[in-house]
Amino acid sequence: MKNSIKLKYYPTFITIFLLIYSINLSSQTKDSLSTLNFDELADKYYEYKFTDSIKSKAYAHAIFNKSIREKDTINAIDGKYFLSEVYKKYSIYINYLDSIILLTKTKPNKMFPAFSYMEKGLFYFHKEIKTKSLKNWILALKHTNLNPNDSLKYIIKKNIGSLNFSNKEFSKTKELYLECLSYYEKNNNKIDYYNYFSLLFNTSKVYLNLNDIDSTIIYNDKALHYASKMKDSIFIGFCLNRKGDIEYLSKNFQKAIEKSTSSLPYIVKDENYRVLFKTYNLIAKSFSKLNDSKNSLKYNFLIDSLYNKTHITHKSQLSSYTYLMNHYKEENDLKNQLKYIEKYLKTDSILNSRNNNILKIYSEEYYKPKLIAEKEAIITELKGNISVFKKTKTYLIFFSIVAILFSFYQYNKRKVQKKNFNKVISDLKNKKTALPIINENKIESNNISKEVTKDILSKLISFEKSEGFTNSSITLSILAKELNTNSNYLSKIINQYKGINFSTYLNKLRINYTLSLLEENEVIRKYTIAAIATEVGFKSTESFSKAFFKETKLKPSFYIKELENRKVA
Repeated sequence: MKNSIKLKYYPTFITIFLLIYSINLSSQTKDSLSTLNFDELADKYYEYKFTDSIKSKAYAHAIFNKSIREKDTINAIDGKYFLSEVYKKYSIYINYLDSIILLTKTKPNKMFPAFSYMEKGLFYFHKEIKTKSLKNWILALKHTNLNPNDSLKYIIKKNIGSLNFSNKEFSKTKELYLECLSYYEKNNNKIDYYNYFSLLFNTSKVYLNLNDIDSTIIYNDKALHYASKMKDSIFIGFCLNRKGDIEYLSKNFQKAIEKSTSSLPYIVKDENYRVLFKTYNLIAKSFSKLNDSKNSLKYNFLIDSLYNKTHITHKSQLSSYTYLMNHYKEENDLKNQLKYIEKYLKTDSILNSRNNNILKIYSEEYYKPKLIAEKEAIITELKGNISVFKKTKTYLIFFSIVAILFSFYQYNKRKVQKKNFNKVISDLKNKKTALPIINENKIESNNISKEVTKDILSKLISFEKSEGFTNSSITLSILAKELNTNSNYLSKIINQYKGINFSTYLNKLRINYTLSLLEENEVIRKYTIAAIATEVGFKSTESFSKAFFKETKLKPSFYIKELENRKVA
């Protein structure tokens, strides 16, 4: 990091910062998503997961909504998980699983609630919350015994084996994996493609950790043969990755690099970041064994970069941060040395909170105190150079003032929006959102008889009650034909007795309908803005948002968010 930031760049930073708040991105329409099947929607979700949050949210909603329409609970669970990812709120997923458990607990079947418990266990396993993971898998097993489902039962047993493996109980893991493999060999028709490959592959991993190279090769070759038979490039890539592990353990470091590097595209495509951490670490160590410090440094930096992207803590980071802080120590770069000492200490603390073993004793009593002492020495030395940083003081004050002003602006804006929201809610409560007839007793020379006028007004009331305005194709001439009158008469009567032109009349009806719909229907609030616009009769998100703001002085997204907040409160 540079020691100072030039003042001339601050206006640019502030402009960019403000621009971000002003950009409105449109999402996919409901029609364009309805033609895709679940696999296609999932592929699209993963395509935009890290690059376009608006699109990824649209696809996540589409998966869930489609599964609800088709009464597909398994895909609905996937949809909820995707939604929990894009909204960065995992309670969305867990609460949905809990709701299924609650609904099926009293009348269980072969799939539920066992499947929901299994999915909860997997979620907690990947979040490194092992006690909750095991608890849910035990409950899942209990239900597969009460309502026999061997296919699900052995998937759960395989998962428990993975938990044993993470606790370094390799012998117990091997016993469970071999039991599961024996079941599949006796029941070929029960083989689940993904879980069978996973069993073969992970069995090779167990033998690798037991230093049984021959058995590792046998089960990895079985996994590779099965993946090739199924023509699954991702699984083939994982088997190549295991070959890298085997070569490293056999001290064939150049071959370890080649095999591991060739597997990287598949690991990246699968978004398996823990395996990616492990692979980068193996390549870095292999280069180090070959005295290639340049490439070793490169892959240790990749591990740090991957952590910055994913915020996933992995044991390989300890090795990398040790390498990097020693590198900067040799370079006499105190700032970067301190940076990686702090990263090491943070990672070590997180890992130790997950695992209570002898490594923790070694870390707590020997290595960590040594690093803390080194950290304090560097800080002391850096304080001697504090004058270098005094030049940034003016810049920081300037930026702080701008930040305060911007915060004040945002506060006032929020206050006005809150006031407008409360007014809309009050009007809804007091039924002030309807479109009353005005000038009913006032006669104007519009060349339309009283009888015709009353007839058209009566038909307009029926039109409003039937929600005919939600038809996006409705026009003045079409409505006139439906009401058995002409466009001229209809236009004059709407202008005189509603006090607005036809276009505004339609927009008001649609927005008032939207307000009632969002207030009463929680499901509609989960729709995208584009989907809501289509639902109430608008042809585009932009025209809907403009009409909504004109009537309420609020953006639709803000209104929906406030409704949700009010519900939580």
